[in-house]
Amino acid sequence: MKIKRFAAIWLLLFTAAMSAAFGQDARFSDAQIVGILLVANDAEIAAGQIALRKSQSKSVQAFAARMVDEHRQVNQEAAAMLQRTGASAARSDLSDSITRQTRRDLTMLNDADEYNFDQAYLDREVEFLGQLVRSVDGFIRTAGSPDLKVLLVRARPAYTFHLDQAHRLQLVMERPGFGR
Repeated sequence: MKIKRFAAIWLLLFTAAMSAAFGQDARFSDAQIVGILLVANDAEIAAGQIALRKSQSKSVQAFAARMVDEHRQVNQEAAAMLQRTGASAARSDLSDSITRQTRRDLTMLNDADEYNFDQAYLDREVEFLGQLVRSVDGFIRTAGSPDLKVLLVRARPAYTFHLDQAHRLQLVMERPGFGR
């Protein structure tokens, strides 16, 4: 009971923080959009690496491995685009906010016990990826660089697939005896 209350409070605070972190009203330069994308992908890679180390579920481990690989791939594509165009990524209040939230998330995931880890990881993934997809949708509309738009349009289906997979795993993990 105490763990469920903690999880509910954490999820509420996390949702509020992520809503603020992925503010939808702000306009960002192309360099800032790339910076946000890189930070968000790094966050997903770091969370996935913790899941690979801590999860007891083969399903969650497979999902985490996919997250690490595919978010790393997007970062590599972003780096190649930056090199090709001679541009650079820029920090923004949003990228800084995501970085701070990621530190808190990673601490929470590292501190989660083996019985609650998978659900905590998947709850985080559903919330984070939902915010990421909504942000990418906005970035596609506002990005000025054709190269950046292509990168965002190419990354979006993977992000929506990840969100769907995280949500499905989250539902399976709530059913005793499944997902292991």
